[in-house]
Amino acid sequence: MRGEHGGIGLAGRTDPSKGEGEEDAGAAAGSLVIVTVEDGDPEFTKAIEEQLSVVTAWWKAGPEPGEGFVQTVLRAPEERHDVERFLHGSGIREAAEDEALVLYVTSHGAVGASARHFLLLPGTDTDRLPATGMPTNEVVIAALDSLARHVLVIVNACEAEGIDVELRALVRDLVRPGTPDRALNVVATTGARSPVLGREFAVVLRTAFAWFQDAAGITRPYLSISEFMQALEQATERLNEERDLSLAGPRTVLQGKLGVPVPTLPNPGYRPRPQVVTEAREEVAATPEELEYWLDRASGRAGPDDPGWYFSGRQEINRRLTSFVKGPAGVLIVTGTAASGKSAVLARAVTLSDSAFRASPRYAEAVAKAPADTVPDEGSIHVAVSARNRGPLSLIEAIGTRLGGEPDRTRPAADALRQWQEGLRAFFSDRRKGTVTVVVDGLDESPAAGACVRDVLVPLVGYAGGAGAADRVPLPAQATGPAPAGPPSGHGGLRLLIGVRSTSPGTPGAAAATGLRGLLQELLLVFPAAQVVRTDGEGVRADIAAYVSALLAGAPWGTGPKAIASAAQRVAGHVGRSFLDARLAAEQLRRDDGITLLRDPLWLSRLDRGTMGLFEQDLHRVGDDGLEREEALALLRATAFGLGRGMPWAQVWPAVASALLRARIDHADEKIRRLLEGRLAGYLTHDIEDEHVVYRPAHERLGAMLRRWPQPPHGTRRAPDGSG
Repeated sequence: MRGEHGGIGLAGRTDPSKGEGEEDAGAAAGSLVIVTVEDGDPEFTKAIEEQLSVVTAWWKAGPEPGEGFVQTVLRAPEERHDVERFLHGSGIREAAEDEALVLYVTSHGAVGASARHFLLLPGTDTDRLPATGMPTNEVVIAALDSLARHVLVIVNACEAEGIDVELRALVRDLVRPGTPDRALNVVATTGARSPVLGREFAVVLRTAFAWFQDAAGITRPYLSISEFMQALEQATERLNEERDLSLAGPRTVLQGKLGVPVPTLPNPGYRPRPQVVTEAREEVAATPEELEYWLDRASGRAGPDDPGWYFSGRQEINRRLTSFVKGPAGVLIVTGTAASGKSAVLARAVTLSDSAFRASPRYAEAVAKAPADTVPDEGSIHVAVSARNRGPLSLIEAIGTRLGGEPDRTRPAADALRQWQEGLRAFFSDRRKGTVTVVVDGLDESPAAGACVRDVLVPLVGYAGGAGAADRVPLPAQATGPAPAGPPSGHGGLRLLIGVRSTSPGTPGAAAATGLRGLLQELLLVFPAAQVVRTDGEGVRADIAAYVSALLAGAPWGTGPKAIASAAQRVAGHVGRSFLDARLAAEQLRRDDGITLLRDPLWLSRLDRGTMGLFEQDLHRVGDDGLEREEALALLRATAFGLGRGMPWAQVWPAVASALLRARIDHADEKIRRLLEGRLAGYLTHDIEDEHVVYRPAHERLGAMLRRWPQPPHGTRRAPDGSG
């Protein structure tokens, strides 16, 4: 477009201030053209102002040239010529092909006897609409007939849907009408015999804007027209319910591909996710939020020479992992009771080995000050995946694609698992030198853990140091012939790290009850020479005490290092081998009066009961966050039933929670926000799946507890193996 200025009234770039924490939703240049027609009524003028405050915030100006939307506004035209002159001067018809063009029109309007829609200007004679009114579709077509490939038009006027018939005829004359990559979307806010939506549409837009900021959970920078319309529909329904209205809501009169994200619809909730590690290791690596927490001085750093607990804690276990990934082909099994820190130590090794992480100045100092023998060599771990909620095919595909392998397409397409088994065999056989390191965490969290061992890990036995006892393990049903023996000399080798939960040694009853001992034994049968590192062995209490000290550093009641160390030792003496319980206890001590809690026999008894007792303590105080106990419990429990990587918010989370509660949760989105900002937030973690944020319990142990709620009365003491 030629410029930022129109011909009438206020025209120019607006720069709405950003809300706290807002980021720009993409750097593609765009143009927002606004046409507002006032009627002299101060209330209608205020309604227009409210609409524009949302519109200019949604399609906002960027911080740098070429970013965001250049905003061009026509205010208060008096007659048709004013609008025509604006359309010519604004350059809307000359919008470039790669320019995202958005046109917003708000005005009174009317449909003539010819079924043609007109904008009603102050100088319009309703008996002479063709001569004195502004044909609405002339404004609309000015945008649609530009060269821009992506155009969005929103018409908020009386009887706005009346543009439909004429517009459908006019679009046949558009330039490149059949070009498949053009996305032309036109939205009308009102139907036949319906007045313009003044403040109502401002509320609808603002509600949709807020919904996209968190509840929608969409992680990409742009929305699709179907997502946009769904949000407007939901917002209209909510307004109707709250104000006892019967608005029909906006509808599309022209639309492109429904599910395709378009740059004319920036996502208000888009937050560029920091790329801490490369994609092949992202599933298991530490999250940006975790790393930022541990870099904070308030998180236990004694001074500038202290890298922090995350980088310097659990040194003996971290040395074992570091030594393994520097060595020859082989298998290392990291195991222990629930919440004893298996995933955390694997995540640390994966993160510190990543080249992108090591190249970041943000983390370089902490890595340099960490004990050198606990820091894996850069690039020493190639692939890291989680087996959580994965079956054999999903797991082997995740490993294979991240390694850069391909399935063997010569095998039957119906046997995808066999294709990947052969594809991985070819990958290692063709790799003549070097050893690849693969991390598989959460094997016990697979719904088909035994099948994952047989169908994914058994075929890799030979590349991890020898055939071992693979001939004594049942082979995949798809396989014919013996298990793969060691490939020819000079093949690529495999270092395999496996994270799997188990019971503590000496607790056969618990092992038999959970089946975890059998899974560990099966792994040792497949890999008889595997090294085993336990995260719940000797020294775990000292590790937990150091961890709690780091979490409590800077607590308002802490009078000095000795007081913090004493509190940490007290907590470590009650939580067994559970870092999860240690964290939950530390959060309660920081949030409340820690000295009083440590002297409270009731709190200490709850601490003895582990996760359940600590959860009851927080649930008892959830009213402080403005939540009802039963509703908060239902919202939290709902996340434990999510499949895949977690449960999306949107309409799903409230619906599942209401089903569990057996009652509707009113204003569920607001209550979820309170949950995520309150004392129960520590029981949840979030992830990304299919371009949506999803939520799940922070540990599978929490998930199991929430799924079987309420607890049986006899299960109130910590189990002998420390699993709580």
